[in-house]
Amino acid sequence: MKATDFAKFMREVHGHDPFPWQSAVVEQAVEQGTWPAVVDVPTGLGKTSMLDVAVFLLALSAGGDAPAGLGRRRIFLVVDRRIVVDQAEAHGRHVADALEGATEGEVRFEVARRLRDLAGSADEDRALRVVKMRGGATWDAAWLPRPDLPAIITGTVDQVGSRLFFRGYGVTRGRRPIDAALVGTDSVIMIDEAHLAQAFTTSLASAHEADATHQLGLPESSVIHLSATSAERPEKNSDAWEASFDEDSHLRNKTAKQRLTAYKRLTLVDSTEKKIVKEMAARVRDLLKEPEKPDESPNESEGDRVLVVCNTVARAREVYEALTTGRTRLDGVEVLLLMGRSRPLDREGIAARVTELFGADRKPGTHKAVLVATQTIEVGIDLDATDMVTETASWDALVQRFGRVNRRGDRESASITVLEDGAKKPPVYGPAKVATADFLREVAQDGLDVSPLALRHLEVPDGLSAPRPLLPLLLPAHLDAWARTNPAPTNDPPVDPYLHGIDKSTPPVTIAWRAGLVRRNEGADGEDTLELLSYAGSVADAIPLRSEECVEVSFVAARAWLQEGKSEGLADVDDYDDFDDIPFRDDDSDRQVLRRRADGWWEPVSAPDLRPGDTIIAPCEYGGLDRFGWNPSSKETVKDVSELASLRRGQPMLRLDSDPGSRLGLQPMEGLSGLVADWRNAVDPEDRQTYQDRLHGAARTWLESQEGDPEEPWTPDDMAYLKKALLSDDAFVSSNVDQRRKNRKRRPSDRRQEEPIPVLRGVVRADDWRGVGTNGDHANVADADHTTTAPAWRAVDESDVADSSALNQRVTLAQHLAAVGERAEQIATNLGLPDELRHVVVDAARWHDLGKVDLRFQAMLFDGSRIAAELAREPLAKSGMPPGDRDRHRRARRLSGLPRGARHEAWSEAIVTAHLEGLAESYPGDAELLQHLIASHHGHARPFLPPVDDRGDGVLRAAIGEVAVDVPLPVGLHLTDADRFARLNDRYGRWGLALLEAVVRCADMTISSEGS
Repeated sequence: MKATDFAKFMREVHGHDPFPWQSAVVEQAVEQGTWPAVVDVPTGLGKTSMLDVAVFLLALSAGGDAPAGLGRRRIFLVVDRRIVVDQAEAHGRHVADALEGATEGEVRFEVARRLRDLAGSADEDRALRVVKMRGGATWDAAWLPRPDLPAIITGTVDQVGSRLFFRGYGVTRGRRPIDAALVGTDSVIMIDEAHLAQAFTTSLASAHEADATHQLGLPESSVIHLSATSAERPEKNSDAWEASFDEDSHLRNKTAKQRLTAYKRLTLVDSTEKKIVKEMAARVRDLLKEPEKPDESPNESEGDRVLVVCNTVARAREVYEALTTGRTRLDGVEVLLLMGRSRPLDREGIAARVTELFGADRKPGTHKAVLVATQTIEVGIDLDATDMVTETASWDALVQRFGRVNRRGDRESASITVLEDGAKKPPVYGPAKVATADFLREVAQDGLDVSPLALRHLEVPDGLSAPRPLLPLLLPAHLDAWARTNPAPTNDPPVDPYLHGIDKSTPPVTIAWRAGLVRRNEGADGEDTLELLSYAGSVADAIPLRSEECVEVSFVAARAWLQEGKSEGLADVDDYDDFDDIPFRDDDSDRQVLRRRADGWWEPVSAPDLRPGDTIIAPCEYGGLDRFGWNPSSKETVKDVSELASLRRGQPMLRLDSDPGSRLGLQPMEGLSGLVADWRNAVDPEDRQTYQDRLHGAARTWLESQEGDPEEPWTPDDMAYLKKALLSDDAFVSSNVDQRRKNRKRRPSDRRQEEPIPVLRGVVRADDWRGVGTNGDHANVADADHTTTAPAWRAVDESDVADSSALNQRVTLAQHLAAVGERAEQIATNLGLPDELRHVVVDAARWHDLGKVDLRFQAMLFDGSRIAAELAREPLAKSGMPPGDRDRHRRARRLSGLPRGARHEAWSEAIVTAHLEGLAESYPGDAELLQHLIASHHGHARPFLPPVDDRGDGVLRAAIGEVAVDVPLPVGLHLTDADRFARLNDRYGRWGLALLEAVVRCADMTISSEGS
């Protein structure tokens, strides 16, 4: 293959030739041997096709037709907005599907073959994985099960950046090193509109300078700024280069010329803060009027799609109300509202409909529609409106908005009306908005051509862009602290300033809504009042809080809402709240919410107690949210979506303390309250188990009887998966008390009343990893009966001894170690690790579970029977007990005498250390690395293993090859492990060490998921 084959590759995959700049990037990258620092091309010219470029360059490198290390296995496309990046993920999936449909002789066939060779995959395996991040929905499990797999990943700065710096939001401490390795090594990170993520890109550059991962000889991470408005020029780095854009060659290209010269005429209209909403609505109505004569409309073949962009959520809602209610409502026109201040679960449905009506690749039709939106449409969603009405904003924000009109250039006319409200202290954009309005008054008196080509030649004065946040200096000490994932340092530096910069805004308040938190009391005046239950914290604790059910709003807005006062003019970008200057009124509302404390417990608070950065749960009865998002004036009861959020995370569960039918939009579950009362009041354990069985049976009967579709945002597929999981024989009823015991939460001394909350839980098995990233977000969408199965492959829960040592069948220790060693060698070879390192990694994989020979651990694996463990012909690695049977696991552990919190990896390390000390010749590799890889194979030992009160006085007996090893118990905690961890980070780099750990751990998890 040659670089010039890229044109044929694009024709085979997309059915058209690449734009000249895309072909030039491929040729320049091969010539330079590095990635460009900046790709700055006009809107509408296919920046997303940099994914195609990255896939093609990976294949070139894999076949030796491009410099080694140029292609990267993991290709990230990053945006800095809350809106889901569905279209970028769809583009990546189209590329992946095209590779599967290739025939021999095509360029794409050769690309697919080379990608499979990178991971040693069979011809029937997918050549390219595609993963979309949704606020942690798939990332909380194993979003990519092996570090040698080629993949396209789309996500936000928070999702990618936090994982890169070992502090993944919503990710368990044990999983963080794997995620850091997958993002920080062998990756290319493309940041769309990189000027919005300047802090992140600056931090990335500093991290590269302060790390030694390059000593592994493997590719690190490269960053590409994708921007249509401008970005940091590469002159600061002599090795960096910018992708060229030849204007003349694009004007000779018919499609490129059509998009570059797409007709867009801007008109500035001065208004006032009082009149602007009415005037925006009037402009929309004028655009939708039918022409008096058919030939007056040059675009009559397609229905009008008018985009209205407002700077604040409040103004967007006012315009939406003006267009949908009263005498000014639009008849026969679909009006939508899209904003970032919404729950991700709610926003998905709205975003899907917006894409259907306004997407650049939508089907033609005559249906008229209006989309009222906030800044959330500026980045990460490919819209193509026929006309636009927008508020004035900073110039860079306006340029982004212009790009959402006549994007393909296939309309003969398109109007952009910019309205200026004359605010003296404009929110969000401040002086930049005022300066932009002054600039437009000068240059747009007779209208202004804002086509992509015209904008490239327009001279824009300084001071029209929103000010950038302060950029903190990233020091090696910060990286050292973040690399210590488990346990993390007490003075752990925050990651957020290094992703978004330091600004004056106060931390937002995160709000979720739950049902069953209040009781209604009849007031003296005849009106009902809502009182928070004394055990509301127990209700909230029953189902873990998920980001998918939360909305972030400013501290000011949250406090005003609780006080039932005037709402604040929120935007969809962070703004300076300056709350010290706001005269909060005396609280005349007794509404309470639950606030999460630092220890994880929930406490009741009212408005005066609220603080910036709080996470709160509000009763659904308070309102404050509608189907579009944050709406503090709404009094409608909010839908509780906590069970749906857990389901999308692969944890099916159903609260049984209150009617689940009302939460899912299904028929009510009759007689539930009586069953729950009997279960709670039972004192005798046998009676309690009897009532628990009745409760479980009633829930099963109710679920089986539900035939209708649930209410949005639930889908029929969601309901099918929930029923499949909860009607299985492995499902069980437990209480939040059981879960707290599992998570070892300490009870607060000042807690309010507690109440056990019954929860029906489904068991999530470790599905086959080979389906990850091959079919949307689902590993296996349907089984042989066409029934929906788990939403994503989830690795074994490494934090729990029961989960990590349980499968549906017994597996001997020798079988497991041999299989993991073989898999680790395969991965290490595919990655191209140096021979000495590969030898150490494989030895660590072959010996990682030797500590399970402890007789107490074996007794636990044999259902708590010490006699069965002693009589067994060989030790086990997996017990065969169902992973979800907590009662059986607890019983086995209690009977075994295994110390609380015991970690078999500590014993494994001790055995290997004794083996190394007994060798006649030195170990032919890095002994410190070997010890660390074994100790850290469940995410601990970074730098310390957890301390355990082990009163055991026996001996660990194991064999490594033909050599027997005895280690006396107990095994102590070694404080010198911290020094070893620091030396290894210096030796291999922080991300390099994490990658070596990931090889061992991913080999272990994938083998376990296959049943070995």
